[in-house]
Amino acid sequence: MNKRLIRNKIFKLALPAILEMTLHTLVWTLDTAMVGRLNAESITAVNLGAQIMFGSTFILGGMAGVGVTSLVARNVGAKNYDRASYVTSQGFLFSIIIGLIVCGLSFFFAEDIFKLIVDDMKVIELGSTYLRIVLIGGFFNLPYFISNSALRGAGNTVAPLIAAAVADIFNIIGDYVLIFGKFGFPRLGVTGAAIATAGALMLGTIVSLSYLFAGKVGFKVKIRDIFNVDVDTIKSLIKLGVPAGLENLMNEGSRMLSSFWIAQLGTINFAANSIAVAAESLSFMPGYGFAIAATTLVGQNLGSNDPEMAQISASKSVKYGVLLMSMVGMAFLFIPNVIMSFFTNEREVIDLAAKSIRIGALEQPTIAVAMVLSGALKGAGDTKGPFYISTISNMCIRMPLIFLIVFVFKLNVVYIWMATALQFAVEALLMSIRYGKGSWKTIEIE
Repeated sequence: MNKRLIRNKIFKLALPAILEMTLHTLVWTLDTAMVGRLNAESITAVNLGAQIMFGSTFILGGMAGVGVTSLVARNVGAKNYDRASYVTSQGFLFSIIIGLIVCGLSFFFAEDIFKLIVDDMKVIELGSTYLRIVLIGGFFNLPYFISNSALRGAGNTVAPLIAAAVADIFNIIGDYVLIFGKFGFPRLGVTGAAIATAGALMLGTIVSLSYLFAGKVGFKVKIRDIFNVDVDTIKSLIKLGVPAGLENLMNEGSRMLSSFWIAQLGTINFAANSIAVAAESLSFMPGYGFAIAATTLVGQNLGSNDPEMAQISASKSVKYGVLLMSMVGMAFLFIPNVIMSFFTNEREVIDLAAKSIRIGALEQPTIAVAMVLSGALKGAGDTKGPFYISTISNMCIRMPLIFLIVFVFKLNVVYIWMATALQFAVEALLMSIRYGKGSWKTIEIE
């Protein structure tokens, strides 16, 4: 296969994934911007609540989602479509059970969770209300995660994009109408943002599932298989998924704990960090898209016994990811105040966030390398390597440094961003070493 065909194949997978995540991030940024027009307490409540819900479901979804993507990709590459369908059905079963347990417990203990994080009673009141509502949609977020994982493993990144577009359009309109009370609806503020998000998650799940149940991706998921407990298949998903889930737990857990610590610096620092993170998330889109492409192509090429093509696909995906993320980073470097002013009118928050995001510009290339190589390794079935690397970068660099910055030196949030820039540099280096050894080419998965 010549270079042009390889590039086309990568971009065919990556671009819809980039657009999908851009839509999701756009909704998050717009949601933050709309809530930001209320007050700093609302920004804090919504961001903490969103991190708790999306962070926990992302961690849990990763436990089955990565295994589903890897196994589906391998079986599609080997043209074993019945097995791909069956693996997906067992992923749904796993997500339903876990979702009922975790979302149910979080719903009932929402206020207690917020009391552990902040002392501001207004934030606790707003945040616990927001969390309880979005957790209803959070239950649907897990099957949604599995569905999209299967679709991507099959090489279809357009269907998740369509599902995201439907859900996100609903969310944006719902935010505007319910937060501010437009078109005869009551002004609900934070509660309105939560209702819009929960409804969007439900709608997106329905659209995504329709592709798999209708057999529009080369195989058709049978409803009866979802309720047929296959211990061996679930074990295979868990074997692949647990390290990935633990990696997500490490990453999301450290981010949440970092947010809780940053909250101790005060509302201004936390609000500045929240909007800077919201803006930086836009730069992750190329890395995410090319990571998806690397995961799918590595898995499918190994499934068809072509490790050389798997390596070429992964290497080129890294190249494209670094290039595009660096371009986005240039905007953070040169016009940070303009970007931050989109999210809030509070001058003190804007100035602090602008200084933070300018540092974030410098970490874009290393984030791209870490994200795409992690996706390539997972596509091959090496989910332990990214977990080990994530553990080192978080436990040995990110968390100790942030603890010192917040509780010992009592510095502002700008220094937090310096610490994370160092973390991503180390993570990219370790991921490159793991990938360069090439042992991922000989991994066998069932």
